[in-house]
Amino acid sequence: MHPEATTTEQTYVESSRDGALMVELDANEVPRVQIEPEVNATWTAEELSERVLHLYKVALMRVRCDALAAMNERGANIAPGTAAYPMASEIDEYRRRNITF
Repeated sequence: MHPEATTTEQTYVESSRDGALMVELDANEVPRVQIEPEVNATWTAEELSERVLHLYKVALMRVRCDALAAMNERGANIAPGTAAYPMASEIDEYRRRNITF
């Protein structure tokens, strides 16, 4: 009999300021979205879709930033700052400009 292996998978969570909308990505970029009832009562469908997109994008940027760091730790020597591999400062700037809700 083999002991069960326990693995912890990194997740990346971004949410609205009030926590009413949350987007979570795992390292494989599988999204999960949580929408609280007040969102449907107060936001239009257009607002909701735009906000989900912004939260998804910033979470994805974090996934890719960490993936680049892991590759570089193994010797890849890939420079950050490309569209595929943003720098932490780019993530912070995107969040500052777009996560205003």
